[in-house]
Amino acid sequence: MAEGKRYIGIDGGGTKTVCILGDDEGVIMAESRGESSSVKSRPWEDVQQVLLTLISDVLEQSGTGPSRLGGIFLGLAGSDRSEDRKRIKDWLQAELPKGVAITVHNDAVTALAAGTWGKKGIVLISGTGSIAYGFDPATADFVRVGGWGYLLGDEGSGFDLGRKALVAVMRAFDGRGEPTALTKLILDRWSLQHPGQLINTMYGQDNVRTAIADGSKLVMQAASEGDPIAVSLVEVAIRELEELVVTVSTSMGIQLSLASGDPRKRTENRIPLVLTGGLFSDRGFEQRFMQTRAIRSGLFEVRLLERPPVIGAYLLALQEQGIELTADRQQRIAGFVFR
Repeated sequence: MAEGKRYIGIDGGGTKTVCILGDDEGVIMAESRGESSSVKSRPWEDVQQVLLTLISDVLEQSGTGPSRLGGIFLGLAGSDRSEDRKRIKDWLQAELPKGVAITVHNDAVTALAAGTWGKKGIVLISGTGSIAYGFDPATADFVRVGGWGYLLGDEGSGFDLGRKALVAVMRAFDGRGEPTALTKLILDRWSLQHPGQLINTMYGQDNVRTAIADGSKLVMQAASEGDPIAVSLVEVAIRELEELVVTVSTSMGIQLSLASGDPRKRTENRIPLVLTGGLFSDRGFEQRFMQTRAIRSGLFEVRLLERPPVIGAYLLALQEQGIELTADRQQRIAGFVFR
């Protein structure tokens, strides 16, 4: 391990990208933020620009020359397939000095690491997209379920919920569906007079995926006020997220059962389940999820992610270079105050 090296962690989701730079002792020295860097929902040239801008920014903030970089770990939405990782890694290797260790993985990995400090666990992300990821260091195997993008999956995500809300509004407008409070909330959100105007508004968005995902907040509001359509949409999303967790658990050899005694007494060997993403920031949504059969089984130690997922990317960059996550390093990392 070379003395004085600096390490970069990048967490890129469907809505935003966060980048931090720190040293080998867990001291974070710079932070920068940008737009989405999801390779499955943005043009490749846009992703390149976002990443290069953020890397340059944290290098400049910290007074770090590129030659001092020891490693960079990128957790990017839609980037856990080998062809995606290779494309990004090859490109970055040409942009950075020779010898910089570059690791690319899905953003679920960084969120899981941030929640468990690299220990065994499962992470469930419900943000713009959705995915569940499990990791067991004893086998070094990852189990991934979902996360297939807004065209092929992302059930229970902000985009999925927002899109279904728009569909419900249009069905009500046609007379094919029941009236819903979502109509007024959505029209007010985009300052429109009637649902027919949503066509030009939504298709004209610079990032239509992000704009639609933002509508999930309106679903939460309508559900909290008792709108039947919104409540139904939320319940479906909860069931789909529960299914992700159950499937990952089964693949990891964790058997869910409600018939093995009092769940409150089943505290040994519980596996951490880290919840993160914009939908779980809604208290009502979180509480509904906590009432699912999977969670009531008592087999999970549920943790709302308290540290930004980018922390996981940085600590994984350290681990990739054999740097031990001592208690002192963890304390320094956890003590960083984000903007």
